[in-house]
Amino acid sequence: MSPITIQTTLLECGEGRVVLASDAAERPVVGVSVPNADAPVFVQIDRVTLFDLERGVVDVHTVLAERCAGIAVGA
Repeated sequence: MSPITIQTTLLECGEGRVVLASDAAERPVVGVSVPNADAPVFVQIDRVTLFDLERGVVDVHTVLAERCAGIAVGA
């Protein structure tokens, strides 16, 4: 487990949430929490994807399906 710093919430639906965050090494991650899960899941993204998300150029689904680094980070 490593510390995660939440920067902003991208989407909130009931008890589910998608956030932009960073890990202890300052790498950008996208976090997803869903109801009844043990813990949220964070996946590493690159800085271009981070900026694209912040500007609204790319949606969360595309990031998770096509642009994440595939590295899950425990929080």
